[in-house]
Amino acid sequence: MKQVETGVNGLDDVLHGGFLRPSIVLLGGTAGTGKTTMAMQSIFNAAKNDEICMYITTLSEPIATINNFMSRFSFYNISQLGKGNIKYLPIDIEIIHEGTYAIIKEMERNVDKIRPDRIVIDPVNVFSMGLNEEEMRKFYFDFFTSMKAWNSLVLLTGEYTYESLIRSSLSYLVDGVIYISNEPSHERNIRYLNVLKMRGKDFSGGKHSCKITPDGFKVYPRRTPEARTSITRERISTGIKGLDLMTNGGFIRGSSVLLSGPSGTGKSVIGTQFIVNSLLRKEPGIIVSFEEDVLQIRENSLKFGWDMQEFEKKDLLKIISPLEIDASELALQIYDTIEKTKARCLMFDGISKIQRMMPPHIQFSDYMEGFVNTLKIMNITAVYMNETQNLTGTTKVTGTGVSPTMDTLILLRYVEIESEMRKALSVLKMRGSDHDKDIRELVINKKGVEIKLPFSEYSGLLSGSPVKTPSDAFIEAFKK
Repeated sequence: MKQVETGVNGLDDVLHGGFLRPSIVLLGGTAGTGKTTMAMQSIFNAAKNDEICMYITTLSEPIATINNFMSRFSFYNISQLGKGNIKYLPIDIEIIHEGTYAIIKEMERNVDKIRPDRIVIDPVNVFSMGLNEEEMRKFYFDFFTSMKAWNSLVLLTGEYTYESLIRSSLSYLVDGVIYISNEPSHERNIRYLNVLKMRGKDFSGGKHSCKITPDGFKVYPRRTPEARTSITRERISTGIKGLDLMTNGGFIRGSSVLLSGPSGTGKSVIGTQFIVNSLLRKEPGIIVSFEEDVLQIRENSLKFGWDMQEFEKKDLLKIISPLEIDASELALQIYDTIEKTKARCLMFDGISKIQRMMPPHIQFSDYMEGFVNTLKIMNITAVYMNETQNLTGTTKVTGTGVSPTMDTLILLRYVEIESEMRKALSVLKMRGSDHDKDIRELVINKKGVEIKLPFSEYSGLLSGSPVKTPSDAFIEAFKK
Protein backbone atom coordinates (compact mmCIF):
# COMPACT_ATOMS: atom_id res chain seq x y z
CA MET A 1 0.00 0.00 0.00
CA LYS A 2 1.43 3.36 -1.10
CA GLN A 3 0.52 6.93 -0.15
CA VAL A 4 -0.05 9.15 -3.20
CA GLU A 5 -0.83 12.82 -3.63
CA THR A 6 -4.50 13.71 -4.08
CA GLY A 7 -3.77 16.32 -6.75
CA VAL A 8 -6.23 18.68 -5.03
CA ASN A 9 -4.89 21.86 -3.42
CA GLY A 10 -5.08 21.62 0.37
CA LEU A 11 -6.55 18.11 0.50
CA ASP A 12 -3.18 16.44 1.18
CA ASP A 13 -2.95 18.51 4.38
CA VAL A 14 -6.40 17.37 5.49
CA LEU A 15 -5.50 13.74 4.74
CA HIS A 16 -2.06 14.07 6.35
CA GLY A 17 -0.25 13.20 3.14
CA GLY A 18 -2.77 12.00 0.54
CA PHE A 19 -4.74 8.94 -0.57
CA LEU A 20 -3.66 5.34 -0.13
CA ARG A 21 -3.31 3.11 -3.18
CA PRO A 22 -4.99 0.70 -3.57
CA SER A 23 -8.15 2.00 -1.91
CA ILE A 24 -11.70 3.04 -2.80
CA VAL A 25 -12.85 6.55 -1.83
CA LEU A 26 -16.37 7.92 -2.19
CA LEU A 27 -16.83 11.64 -2.94
CA GLY A 28 -20.40 12.38 -1.89
CA GLY A 29 -22.55 15.49 -2.03
CA THR A 30 -25.56 17.07 -3.65
CA ALA A 31 -25.57 18.39 -7.21
CA GLY A 32 -23.18 21.25 -7.95
CA THR A 33 -20.87 20.85 -4.96
CA GLY A 34 -17.78 20.08 -7.07
CA LYS A 35 -17.41 16.29 -6.91
CA THR A 36 -16.64 15.82 -10.60
CA THR A 37 -14.25 18.80 -10.62
CA MET A 38 -12.32 17.34 -7.69
CA ALA A 39 -12.16 13.87 -9.26
CA MET A 40 -11.04 15.20 -12.66
CA GLN A 41 -8.44 17.43 -11.00
CA SER A 42 -7.06 14.43 -9.15
CA ILE A 43 -6.54 12.29 -12.26
CA PHE A 44 -5.22 15.10 -14.48
CA ASN A 45 -2.61 16.11 -11.91
CA ALA A 46 -1.74 12.45 -11.37
CA ALA A 47 -1.31 12.02 -15.14
CA LYS A 48 1.26 14.84 -15.11
CA ASN A 49 3.27 12.65 -12.74
CA ASP A 50 3.11 9.78 -15.26
CA GLU A 51 0.28 7.85 -13.60
CA ILE A 52 -2.06 6.02 -15.97
CA CYS A 53 -5.60 7.14 -15.19
CA MET A 54 -9.07 6.17 -16.34
CA TYR A 55 -12.26 8.22 -16.28
CA ILE A 56 -15.41 6.10 -16.39
CA THR A 57 -18.67 7.97 -16.85
CA THR A 58 -22.07 6.39 -16.63
CA LEU A 59 -23.84 9.35 -18.22
CA SER A 60 -22.81 8.48 -21.82
CA GLU A 61 -21.39 11.99 -22.28
CA PRO A 62 -19.21 12.59 -25.36
CA ILE A 63 -15.68 13.79 -24.67
CA ALA A 64 -16.51 17.15 -26.31
CA THR A 65 -19.11 17.84 -23.62
CA ILE A 66 -16.62 17.14 -20.84
CA ASN A 67 -14.07 19.37 -22.58
CA ASN A 68 -16.56 22.25 -22.62
CA PHE A 69 -17.11 22.00 -18.88
CA MET A 70 -13.53 21.32 -17.80
CA SER A 71 -11.46 23.43 -20.19
CA ARG A 72 -11.85 26.54 -18.01
CA PHE A 73 -9.68 24.95 -15.32
CA SER A 74 -5.90 25.29 -15.49
CA PHE A 75 -5.37 21.63 -14.53
CA TYR A 76 -7.34 20.34 -17.52
CA ASN A 77 -4.88 19.54 -20.29
CA ILE A 78 -6.54 17.73 -23.17
CA SER A 79 -3.13 16.61 -24.44
CA GLN A 80 -3.10 14.08 -21.58
CA LEU A 81 -5.92 12.29 -23.38
CA GLY A 82 -3.93 12.25 -26.59
CA LYS A 83 -0.79 10.97 -24.87
CA GLY A 84 -2.71 8.10 -23.38
CA ASN A 85 -2.10 9.00 -19.72
CA ILE A 86 -5.86 9.38 -19.28
CA LYS A 87 -8.31 6.94 -20.79
CA TYR A 88 -11.93 8.03 -21.27
CA LEU A 89 -14.50 5.24 -20.95
CA PRO A 90 -18.21 6.03 -21.31
CA ILE A 91 -20.49 3.14 -20.32
CA ASP A 92 -23.01 2.76 -23.13
CA ILE A 93 -26.67 2.94 -22.23
CA GLU A 94 -27.17 -0.50 -23.82
CA ILE A 95 -24.73 -2.05 -21.34
CA ILE A 96 -26.48 -0.31 -18.45
CA HIS A 97 -29.81 -1.73 -19.69
CA GLU A 98 -28.29 -5.23 -19.82
CA GLY A 99 -27.95 -5.12 -16.07
CA THR A 100 -25.51 -4.55 -13.29
CA TYR A 101 -23.23 -7.46 -14.01
CA ALA A 102 -22.81 -6.41 -17.64
CA ILE A 103 -21.54 -3.09 -16.27
CA ILE A 104 -19.02 -4.81 -14.00
CA LYS A 105 -17.85 -7.05 -16.86
CA GLU A 106 -17.32 -4.06 -19.19
CA MET A 107 -15.28 -2.17 -16.59
CA GLU A 108 -13.20 -5.24 -15.72
CA ARG A 109 -12.41 -5.79 -19.40
CA ASN A 110 -11.06 -2.25 -19.80
CA VAL A 111 -9.22 -2.17 -16.48
CA ASP A 112 -7.47 -5.49 -17.26
CA LYS A 113 -6.38 -4.08 -20.62
CA ILE A 114 -5.16 -0.65 -19.41
CA ARG A 115 -4.12 -1.40 -15.80
CA PRO A 116 -4.62 2.18 -14.54
CA ASP A 117 -3.09 3.56 -11.34
CA ARG A 118 -6.06 5.81 -10.64
CA ILE A 119 -9.70 5.41 -11.68
CA VAL A 120 -12.70 7.76 -11.46
CA ILE A 121 -16.24 6.38 -11.73
CA ASP A 122 -18.66 9.28 -12.13
CA PRO A 123 -21.35 8.88 -10.82
CA VAL A 124 -21.72 5.53 -9.13
CA ASN A 125 -25.42 5.94 -8.23
CA VAL A 126 -26.54 5.13 -11.77
CA PHE A 127 -25.51 1.48 -11.36
CA SER A 128 -28.06 0.84 -8.65
CA MET A 129 -31.04 2.54 -10.30
CA GLY A 130 -34.10 0.28 -10.29
CA LEU A 131 -32.67 -2.11 -7.69
CA ASN A 132 -34.34 -2.75 -4.37
CA GLU A 133 -32.31 -2.53 -1.16
CA GLU A 134 -31.33 -6.20 -1.11
CA GLU A 135 -30.34 -6.24 -4.81
CA MET A 136 -28.38 -3.02 -4.31
CA ARG A 137 -26.39 -4.48 -1.40
CA LYS A 138 -25.57 -7.61 -3.38
CA PHE A 139 -24.49 -5.60 -6.43
CA TYR A 140 -22.25 -3.29 -4.45
CA PHE A 141 -20.67 -6.22 -2.62
CA ASP A 142 -19.83 -7.95 -5.92
CA PHE A 143 -18.76 -4.64 -7.46
CA PHE A 144 -16.37 -3.87 -4.59
CA THR A 145 -14.95 -7.38 -4.66
CA SER A 146 -14.10 -6.76 -8.30
CA MET A 147 -12.63 -3.27 -7.64
CA LYS A 148 -10.39 -4.59 -4.84
CA ALA A 149 -8.69 -6.81 -7.41
CA TRP A 150 -7.82 -3.81 -9.64
CA ASN A 151 -5.00 -2.71 -7.29
CA SER A 152 -5.83 0.95 -8.09
CA LEU A 153 -6.93 4.09 -6.32
CA VAL A 154 -10.64 4.30 -7.20
CA LEU A 155 -12.55 7.56 -6.73
CA LEU A 156 -16.32 7.21 -6.84
CA THR A 157 -18.66 10.20 -7.07
CA GLY A 158 -22.22 9.97 -5.81
CA GLU A 159 -25.26 12.20 -5.44
CA TYR A 160 -26.07 12.12 -1.72
CA THR A 161 -27.38 14.30 1.03
CA TYR A 162 -25.49 13.92 4.30
CA GLU A 163 -28.26 11.79 5.81
CA SER A 164 -28.59 9.49 2.79
CA LEU A 165 -24.80 9.07 2.61
CA ILE A 166 -24.62 7.92 6.22
CA ARG A 167 -27.37 5.36 5.57
CA SER A 168 -25.96 4.20 2.23
CA SER A 169 -24.49 0.72 1.79
CA LEU A 170 -21.61 2.35 -0.09
CA SER A 171 -20.38 4.25 2.96
CA TYR A 172 -19.80 0.94 4.78
CA LEU A 173 -18.00 -0.74 1.90
CA VAL A 174 -15.61 2.00 0.75
CA ASP A 175 -12.27 2.69 2.43
CA GLY A 176 -12.84 6.44 2.56
CA VAL A 177 -15.77 8.87 2.53
CA ILE A 178 -15.45 12.60 1.75
CA TYR A 179 -18.61 14.69 1.91
CA ILE A 180 -18.84 18.08 0.13
CA SER A 181 -21.64 20.47 1.05
CA ASN A 182 -22.76 23.90 -0.11
CA GLU A 183 -24.23 25.76 2.86
CA PRO A 184 -25.78 29.24 3.21
CA SER A 185 -23.86 31.66 5.44
CA HIS A 186 -24.47 35.42 5.76
CA GLU A 187 -26.38 35.77 2.47
CA ARG A 188 -23.91 33.64 0.50
CA ASN A 189 -23.04 29.98 0.09
CA ILE A 190 -19.83 28.40 1.35
CA ARG A 191 -18.55 24.98 0.35
CA TYR A 192 -17.28 22.65 3.06
CA LEU A 193 -15.34 19.42 2.83
CA ASN A 194 -15.66 16.84 5.60
CA VAL A 195 -13.65 13.61 5.70
CA LEU A 196 -15.97 11.14 7.43
CA LYS A 197 -13.80 8.06 7.04
CA MET A 198 -10.36 7.12 5.69
CA ARG A 199 -9.40 3.56 6.52
CA GLY A 200 -5.75 2.93 7.42
CA LYS A 201 -4.64 6.55 7.96
CA ASP A 202 -5.10 9.59 10.15
CA PHE A 203 -6.80 12.76 8.92
CA SER A 204 -8.15 16.09 10.14
CA GLY A 205 -11.88 15.60 10.65
CA GLY A 206 -14.60 18.22 10.78
CA LYS A 207 -15.56 20.83 8.22
CA HIS A 208 -12.91 22.56 6.12
CA SER A 209 -13.97 25.42 3.87
CA CYS A 210 -13.25 25.01 0.16
CA LYS A 211 -14.05 26.66 -3.14
CA ILE A 212 -13.82 26.15 -6.89
CA THR A 213 -11.26 28.49 -8.47
CA PRO A 214 -9.81 28.80 -12.00
CA ASP A 215 -7.16 26.33 -10.80
CA GLY A 216 -9.82 23.85 -9.73
CA PHE A 217 -11.01 22.64 -6.35
CA LYS A 218 -9.15 24.17 -3.39
CA VAL A 219 -9.44 23.19 0.27
CA TYR A 220 -8.57 25.50 3.18
CA PRO A 221 -7.64 23.19 6.05
CA ARG A 222 -8.18 24.33 9.60
CA ARG A 223 -4.75 24.79 11.16
CA THR A 224 -4.24 23.59 14.72
CA PRO A 225 -1.52 25.58 16.54
CA GLU A 226 1.43 23.61 17.84
CA ALA A 227 3.12 24.23 21.16
CA ARG A 228 5.83 26.88 21.12
CA THR A 229 9.30 25.50 21.72
CA SER A 230 10.83 28.80 22.90
CA ILE A 231 9.86 32.35 23.86
CA THR A 232 12.05 35.34 23.09
CA ARG A 233 12.39 38.39 25.32
CA GLU A 234 13.65 40.60 22.49
CA ARG A 235 12.07 44.05 22.37
CA ILE A 236 11.20 45.81 19.14
CA SER A 237 10.43 49.49 18.90
CA THR A 238 6.87 50.58 18.24
CA GLY A 239 8.17 53.53 16.21
CA ILE A 240 6.60 55.86 18.79
CA LYS A 241 9.04 57.12 21.44
CA GLY A 242 6.41 57.68 24.12
CA LEU A 243 4.83 54.25 23.56
CA ASP A 244 8.25 52.61 23.80
CA LEU A 245 8.63 54.23 27.21
CA MET A 246 5.17 53.09 28.31
CA THR A 247 5.88 49.50 27.23
CA ASN A 248 9.29 49.39 28.90
CA GLY A 249 11.25 49.33 25.65
CA GLY A 250 8.71 48.34 22.99
CA PHE A 251 6.63 45.27 22.14
CA ILE A 252 8.02 41.79 22.82
CA ARG A 253 9.01 39.97 19.65
CA GLY A 254 6.39 37.38 18.64
CA SER A 255 3.70 38.76 20.95
CA SER A 256 0.09 39.77 20.27
CA VAL A 257 -0.97 43.37 20.88
CA LEU A 258 -4.56 44.61 20.94
CA LEU A 259 -5.40 48.28 20.38
CA SER A 260 -9.01 48.85 21.40
CA GLY A 261 -10.99 52.06 21.22
CA PRO A 262 -13.68 54.01 19.35
CA SER A 263 -13.33 55.27 15.81
CA GLY A 264 -10.83 58.06 15.28
CA THR A 265 -8.72 57.54 18.39
CA GLY A 266 -5.60 56.62 16.40
CA LYS A 267 -5.56 52.82 16.36
CA SER A 268 -4.76 52.51 12.65
CA VAL A 269 -2.12 55.23 12.79
CA ILE A 270 -0.34 53.52 15.71
CA GLY A 271 -0.47 50.17 13.90
CA THR A 272 0.76 51.64 10.62
CA GLN A 273 3.55 53.54 12.38
CA PHE A 274 4.66 50.28 14.00
CA ILE A 275 4.69 48.51 10.62
CA VAL A 276 6.58 51.36 8.92
CA ASN A 277 9.22 51.33 11.67
CA SER A 278 9.71 47.58 11.09
CA LEU A 279 9.94 48.10 7.32
CA LEU A 280 12.63 50.75 7.84
CA ARG A 281 14.63 48.05 9.70
CA LYS A 282 14.25 45.89 6.53
CA GLU A 283 11.86 43.53 8.34
CA PRO A 284 9.02 42.56 5.96
CA GLY A 285 5.49 43.21 7.17
CA ILE A 286 1.83 42.58 6.32
CA ILE A 287 -1.21 44.83 6.67
CA VAL A 288 -4.63 43.15 6.78
CA SER A 289 -7.41 45.73 6.73
CA PHE A 290 -11.18 45.46 6.74
CA GLU A 291 -11.45 49.20 7.27
CA GLU A 292 -9.63 50.54 4.18
CA ASP A 293 -8.69 49.18 0.78
CA VAL A 294 -5.16 49.23 -0.62
CA LEU A 295 -5.53 52.61 -2.36
CA GLN A 296 -6.92 54.27 0.77
CA ILE A 297 -4.12 52.86 2.94
CA ARG A 298 -1.50 54.20 0.53
CA GLU A 299 -3.19 57.62 0.34
CA ASN A 300 -3.65 58.02 4.10
CA SER A 301 -0.08 56.93 4.80
CA LEU A 302 1.35 59.56 2.46
CA LYS A 303 -0.15 62.25 4.71
CA PHE A 304 2.36 61.18 7.36
CA GLY A 305 5.24 60.87 4.89
CA TRP A 306 5.05 57.06 4.61
CA ASP A 307 5.31 55.80 1.02
CA MET A 308 3.73 52.36 1.31
CA GLN A 309 3.87 51.72 -2.43
CA GLU A 310 7.65 52.07 -2.33
CA PHE A 311 7.83 49.41 0.39
CA GLU A 312 5.59 47.18 -1.74
CA LYS A 313 7.89 47.58 -4.75
CA LYS A 314 10.82 46.46 -2.59
CA ASP A 315 8.82 43.35 -1.53
CA LEU A 316 8.93 44.49 2.08
CA LEU A 317 5.18 45.04 2.44
CA LYS A 318 2.08 43.08 1.45
CA ILE A 319 -1.39 44.59 1.91
CA ILE A 320 -4.40 42.27 2.12
CA SER A 321 -7.91 43.73 1.84
CA PRO A 322 -10.28 40.79 2.43
CA LEU A 323 -13.42 40.74 0.32
CA GLU A 324 -16.16 38.12 0.53
CA ILE A 325 -14.05 35.17 1.61
CA ASP A 326 -14.34 32.59 4.34
CA ALA A 327 -12.50 33.09 7.64
CA SER A 328 -10.51 29.86 7.22
CA GLU A 329 -9.45 30.93 3.73
CA LEU A 330 -8.29 34.30 5.09
CA ALA A 331 -6.20 32.65 7.79
CA LEU A 332 -4.46 30.38 5.27
CA GLN A 333 -3.90 33.32 2.92
CA ILE A 334 -2.16 35.17 5.75
CA TYR A 335 -0.05 32.15 6.75
CA ASP A 336 1.00 31.60 3.12
CA THR A 337 1.88 35.30 2.72
CA ILE A 338 4.00 35.18 5.88
CA GLU A 339 5.94 32.21 4.56
CA LYS A 340 6.41 33.71 1.08
CA THR A 341 7.46 37.20 2.25
CA LYS A 342 9.35 36.09 5.39
CA ALA A 343 7.29 38.68 7.29
CA ARG A 344 8.22 39.52 10.88
CA CYS A 345 5.29 41.78 11.82
CA LEU A 346 1.59 42.11 11.01
CA MET A 347 -1.15 44.68 11.49
CA PHE A 348 -4.76 43.43 11.50
CA ASP A 349 -7.21 46.32 11.30
CA GLY A 350 -10.84 45.51 12.12
CA ILE A 351 -10.95 42.14 13.86
CA SER A 352 -14.61 42.59 14.79
CA LYS A 353 -15.49 42.62 11.06
CA ILE A 354 -14.22 39.06 10.68
CA GLN A 355 -17.28 37.80 12.58
CA ARG A 356 -19.38 38.18 9.41
CA MET A 357 -17.03 35.69 7.71
CA MET A 358 -17.35 33.06 10.42
CA PRO A 359 -19.07 29.79 9.51
CA PRO A 360 -21.81 28.71 11.95
CA HIS A 361 -19.81 25.73 13.27
CA ILE A 362 -16.84 27.86 14.47
CA GLN A 363 -16.96 30.26 17.43
CA PHE A 364 -15.28 33.62 16.81
CA SER A 365 -13.29 33.47 20.06
CA ASP A 366 -12.04 29.95 19.21
CA TYR A 367 -11.03 31.08 15.72
CA MET A 368 -9.15 34.12 17.02
CA GLU A 369 -7.40 32.06 19.69
CA GLY A 370 -6.14 29.61 17.07
CA PHE A 371 -5.14 32.40 14.68
CA VAL A 372 -3.32 34.47 17.33
CA ASN A 373 -1.47 31.45 18.71
CA THR A 374 -0.42 30.32 15.24
CA LEU A 375 1.16 33.72 14.58
CA LYS A 376 2.96 33.50 17.92
CA ILE A 377 4.42 30.13 16.90
CA MET A 378 5.56 31.75 13.65
CA ASN A 379 7.23 34.45 15.82
CA ILE A 380 5.17 37.22 14.22
CA THR A 381 4.69 40.40 16.24
CA ALA A 382 1.03 41.15 15.51
CA VAL A 383 -0.95 44.30 16.31
CA TYR A 384 -4.74 43.93 16.18
CA MET A 385 -7.27 46.78 16.06
CA ASN A 386 -10.69 46.49 17.65
CA GLU A 387 -13.31 49.24 17.41
CA THR A 388 -15.54 49.84 20.42
CA GLN A 389 -18.92 51.56 20.17
CA ASN A 390 -19.03 54.11 22.99
CA LEU A 391 -17.13 57.34 22.36
CA THR A 392 -17.00 58.14 26.08
CA GLY A 393 -18.22 56.58 29.31
CA THR A 394 -17.84 53.01 30.50
CA THR A 395 -17.35 50.32 27.87
CA LYS A 396 -16.10 46.79 27.44
CA VAL A 397 -12.48 46.44 26.35
CA THR A 398 -13.48 44.62 23.14
CA GLY A 399 -16.97 43.19 23.35
CA THR A 400 -15.73 40.18 21.34
CA GLY A 401 -14.07 38.07 24.02
CA VAL A 402 -10.59 38.12 22.44
CA SER A 403 -8.73 40.21 25.05
CA PRO A 404 -7.67 37.19 27.20
CA THR A 405 -5.82 35.80 24.14
CA MET A 406 -3.71 38.95 23.76
CA ASP A 407 -0.35 39.50 25.44
CA THR A 408 -0.57 43.30 25.47
CA LEU A 409 -3.74 45.34 25.78
CA ILE A 410 -3.78 49.06 25.01
CA LEU A 411 -6.94 51.09 25.51
CA LEU A 412 -7.64 54.32 23.63
CA ARG A 413 -10.39 56.70 24.72
CA TYR A 414 -11.88 60.12 24.13
CA VAL A 415 -11.95 62.40 27.18
CA GLU A 416 -13.67 65.75 27.51
CA ILE A 417 -11.52 68.36 29.23
CA GLU A 418 -12.65 71.96 29.46
CA SER A 419 -15.15 71.49 26.61
CA GLU A 420 -12.50 69.94 24.34
CA MET A 421 -12.37 66.33 23.11
CA ARG A 422 -8.91 64.90 23.60
CA LYS A 423 -7.48 61.42 23.11
CA ALA A 424 -6.11 59.26 25.94
CA LEU A 425 -4.05 56.06 25.87
CA SER A 426 -3.27 53.55 28.61
CA VAL A 427 -1.53 50.17 28.72
CA LEU A 428 -3.89 47.89 30.64
CA LYS A 429 -1.72 44.77 30.58
CA MET A 430 1.55 43.49 29.19
CA ARG A 431 2.08 39.80 29.82
CA GLY A 432 5.56 38.98 31.12
CA SER A 433 6.63 42.61 31.47
CA ASP A 434 6.22 45.71 33.58
CA HIS A 435 4.64 48.74 31.92
CA ASP A 436 3.61 52.32 32.53
CA LYS A 437 0.36 52.63 34.50
CA ASP A 438 -0.40 56.26 33.64
CA ILE A 439 -3.13 57.48 31.32
CA ARG A 440 -1.39 59.69 28.79
CA GLU A 441 -2.55 62.09 26.13
CA LEU A 442 -2.23 60.97 22.52
CA VAL A 443 -1.80 63.51 19.73
CA ILE A 444 -1.82 62.82 15.98
CA ASN A 445 0.33 65.22 13.96
CA LYS A 446 1.87 65.26 10.50
CA LYS A 447 4.57 62.78 11.59
CA GLY A 448 2.16 60.27 13.11
CA VAL A 449 1.38 59.62 16.77
CA GLU A 450 2.99 61.41 19.69
CA ILE A 451 2.49 60.37 23.32
CA LYS A 452 2.35 63.32 25.74
CA LEU A 453 2.61 63.62 29.53
CA PRO A 454 0.08 61.91 31.83
CA PHE A 455 -3.21 63.59 32.71
CA SER A 456 -1.92 63.77 36.29
CA GLU A 457 -4.14 66.67 37.28
CA TYR A 458 -7.34 64.78 36.43
CA SER A 459 -9.09 61.68 37.71
CA GLY A 460 -11.97 59.66 36.23
CA LEU A 461 -10.44 59.77 32.75
CA LEU A 462 -11.78 56.38 31.70
CA SER A 463 -15.31 57.60 32.35
CA GLY A 464 -14.82 60.13 29.57
CA SER A 465 -15.69 63.01 31.90
CA PRO A 466 -12.63 63.58 34.11
CA VAL A 467 -12.56 65.94 37.06
CA LYS A 468 -9.65 67.68 38.66
CA THR A 469 -7.94 65.83 41.47
CA PRO A 470 -8.81 67.19 44.96
CA SER A 471 -5.39 68.79 45.39
CA ASP A 472 -5.52 70.57 42.02
CA ALA A 473 -9.09 71.65 42.65
CA PHE A 474 -8.07 73.07 46.07
CA ILE A 475 -5.15 75.03 44.56
CA GLU A 476 -7.29 76.35 41.73
CA ALA A 477 -9.99 77.47 44.15
CA PHE A 478 -7.52 79.54 46.15
CA LYS A 479 -6.06 81.04 42.97
CA LYS A 480 -9.38 82.60 42.36
